[in-house]
Amino acid sequence: MDSGNERPPTTPKRTRRSREEASQDLIDAAAALLAERSAGRVTVRAIAAAAGVNPTYVGRYFGSKRTLMQAAMRQAQLNIAHVVDEMPNVVDGATAVVHASLRERQFVTAIARMILDGDVDDLLPENPAMRGLLQRFEDELARRPGAAAHDPRVIVACLTSATMGYALFGPFIRRGVGLDEKSDASVEAAMVAVLQEVARLAFSE
Repeated sequence: MDSGNERPPTTPKRTRRSREEASQDLIDAAAALLAERSAGRVTVRAIAAAAGVNPTYVGRYFGSKRTLMQAAMRQAQLNIAHVVDEMPNVVDGATAVVHASLRERQFVTAIARMILDGDVDDLLPENPAMRGLLQRFEDELARRPGAAAHDPRVIVACLTSATMGYALFGPFIRRGVGLDEKSDASVEAAMVAVLQEVARLAFSE
């Protein structure tokens, strides 16, 4: 029946985003694109399109594409650094740090691309996550004079290499050693147990 009063469906208007929301959307979009392609191939238009905003917002909110990319890389680092700050100690906190690092796979992938392209020093001049973890080891060693069994810098390098390597090459590694049929949770739990033993190497028992 044709009532004559029916109106065509309307498309709901998109909720206007605040500056903070739009900025976060741009950061998230930049991080995702940096994990997919080299920094030189990530354009302002592509970032804006992925974020669903006008390209002029990049310059308005961040000043330049480079500054936006740095913000994207720094955010992932700060997410991990926050977990490092909150962990009870460097051994028992290994679980939280590993899981936080694995949640930032986009960041790890982006770093790998930057290293291959020679952009890592430009886009990631600082490393708050590793610096924070090293500081936690040094603080614990300072409270236990004479406890150092290994250079804490080497311990942090080993922990970081294992965690970031697994975040980047997890499926390949699991197939190579015959762990591909195990669940993610069980493999990660076993890795955490091993990494906790590595963390204990920083201290003499």
